[in-house]
Amino acid sequence: MAVRRRGKWLVLGMLCLLIVGVWAIARELRWLPAPAPDWARLGTKARAFCNAQGVAYPLQQPSVRIEKRARKLYLLEQGKPIAEFPIALSRAAVGDKVREGDRKTPEGDYYVCEKHPSRRFYLFLGLSYPALKDAVRGKAQGQISETQYQAIQRAIQSGVCPPWDTPLGGAIGIHGGGVGRDWTLGCIALRDEDVELLYMLLPIGTPVRISP
Repeated sequence: MAVRRRGKWLVLGMLCLLIVGVWAIARELRWLPAPAPDWARLGTKARAFCNAQGVAYPLQQPSVRIEKRARKLYLLEQGKPIAEFPIALSRAAVGDKVREGDRKTPEGDYYVCEKHPSRRFYLFLGLSYPALKDAVRGKAQGQISETQYQAIQRAIQSGVCPPWDTPLGGAIGIHGGGVGRDWTLGCIALRDEDVELLYMLLPIGTPVRISP
């Protein structure tokens, strides 16, 4: 009887481990939808931040400056810095991004082209890489076709996200996940509490300048 009981608990234990394992894989592969943040809390937090900085909420003319070497992100309002945040990049962060898979963070002028919650990164603000200057270089070097170049050009002119599936790469963004070490594949990572503020304060179209 005791043997049967032990066997039953063993089977149940293995079943639980299997369920947990499948859930973990689904989460990692983003089969599960991202949980909805508490938008009311984040709005209150952003308003309190602006009050503390002596600026209006929502911001009137926000912009972002990222300095890769210093591992800093600066939030500006009407051209004046109002906050700075530590960031993490990839281990291959030195140099401009030129192709898919090089793990570089692009350098130049971009804008926020999309925003969404992320299962893996908490909150994600997509950037408009590749920009027109990246497309010009890619076309000159034979990386992309004329059709791909024109698609990027049209997207940039319309202020939307350019194609992210060309040999130049894409899906570069600002997101959460922590800054204890360089770990991204080319994105800009922040502490979750910092990306909460940026997510609420930066509308689509916000200029983002990334320097070496």
